[in-house]
Amino acid sequence: MKRFLIILLFLMALCGLGFAQNTNLSNGAVFDGEPYLAVNPANPQHVVAAWMGYSFGSLLGIKTIVSFNGGKTWSAPAMLPHFSPAFHSADPCMVFDNAGTLFACYIDYRETPDSGGIYITKSTDGGLHWAFLSKALDLRADGLKAPIDRPWLTINPVNNHLYITSKPAPWVAAPNRPYFIASIDHGLNWSSWRHIDNSGFLVGNFIQAPMAAPAVSPDGAFHCMYPSWVVSQNLLPGYIHAKSLDDGTTFTYNGAYYTSPGTGDTLAKAGGHFECDPLDALHLTFVFPESKYGDFDIFFIESHNDGVTWSAPQRVNSDAQGNGKMQDLVWSSFDAQGNFVIAWRDRRNSPGTGYTTSSEIWGTMRWKDSVNFSRNFRISDTLAPYQHVLSLNGNDFMALAVADDTIHAAWGDTRNGYLNIWYSRLDMHTLNSTGISNIVHDPMPDIRIYPNPGNSVFYLRGSRVMDVTIYDEQGKLVREQKSHGSTTQIDLSEQPSGIYFLYIKTGVGNVYKRIVRD
Repeated sequence: MKRFLIILLFLMALCGLGFAQNTNLSNGAVFDGEPYLAVNPANPQHVVAAWMGYSFGSLLGIKTIVSFNGGKTWSAPAMLPHFSPAFHSADPCMVFDNAGTLFACYIDYRETPDSGGIYITKSTDGGLHWAFLSKALDLRADGLKAPIDRPWLTINPVNNHLYITSKPAPWVAAPNRPYFIASIDHGLNWSSWRHIDNSGFLVGNFIQAPMAAPAVSPDGAFHCMYPSWVVSQNLLPGYIHAKSLDDGTTFTYNGAYYTSPGTGDTLAKAGGHFECDPLDALHLTFVFPESKYGDFDIFFIESHNDGVTWSAPQRVNSDAQGNGKMQDLVWSSFDAQGNFVIAWRDRRNSPGTGYTTSSEIWGTMRWKDSVNFSRNFRISDTLAPYQHVLSLNGNDFMALAVADDTIHAAWGDTRNGYLNIWYSRLDMHTLNSTGISNIVHDPMPDIRIYPNPGNSVFYLRGSRVMDVTIYDEQGKLVREQKSHGSTTQIDLSEQPSGIYFLYIKTGVGNVYKRIVRD
């Protein structure tokens, strides 16, 4: 049966059929980014999406929506709590336990003065409502390193212990190291933090943002992969696999992959993704972008002996090698039956090269009883043009979840001149769309503010600006003013130093902008 399905998949890809149509799920009014998807293991029709976005008059927060019919229809958005009225939220991540309780992890923070941390909430009604659990890690837990950036939350399927990995904030200069914390009481309390890397398997002094990509195998072992470049350990940079059987008290290590340092566009979203086979505790996978052939491609490695040894890297995107067409923003997922899907942002059909050109979302898959990947297939239905907002951290995140013979994918692109988070649902056997929903439709007018930071007077330049509403860092209304012409003067000379948010109405959409008064 599987052999027939693989042949069918091959023929559909060869004919260029079966790619999904896409639309938006949340209809945010200002800005949305960094989507994340979670599927309930007890009910594969139960899907939850999360992303960061604005609501009118509020600071950046995390929104969630829920589908109980496999992504066909969705609930109204819910908002995860801020733990101070002056805090922003970012970097959402979610996991279900075996009983269907949903946990969410995200950072809530303030930049001036720096405060906040990684927080945990939970939902017992599938993501419709959220209750506060705990602060898992404080922003100042490791002094000025700010170890709360891009937290990943995973769960042990054997005992429901929760694990978080994180890294220092992006403005913290190297050397930096990845962090690990654990909770054995469903997120109420958390262990002291520890570094994941260790003597002989250190990250080194050259990597500024060493993200550890985590997963937990069906026997309850915690695994992660992190980057390393220490000449005394290995002459070449590469990835190290770490494993713990005791909630992170101790780790064992194996070098997974080393290669000559490549060159590539620094804007590329080059983080990797780690997965454990739910049917085989010894089978581990890792996907990552690498510029081995002059431009970033998507590579896959796997281990069948619990990470002791790893396969040679396999290039999974099938466009011509070394053609300058960058692939990045990779994600992967197993379903409960052991079938495996990889998705990424692809530029093979773009007229340009490098990062700052149009893109699509593509994928490939491998059935559990096969050693070969399918032909590449399109997940998105549009060649989306590049806009500057995509060069900013996290705005064009990718998420993938596979369950019940269905591929769920969410990503950011700017196909209509907006920053959108698009969602697609595909049948794994036919790769045809089985329904569409729109996560976000957010206008992104071209607005420039200068000087920023500034002393007291700022100038806003943009076409068709109508109204400007200004809020302070606590969300308090400071002033409202009409705009005439292409340049608007914003006078904050009577306001104290600090961070302010401008809600700008234009004839082509609305947007928030952040300014700093020295």
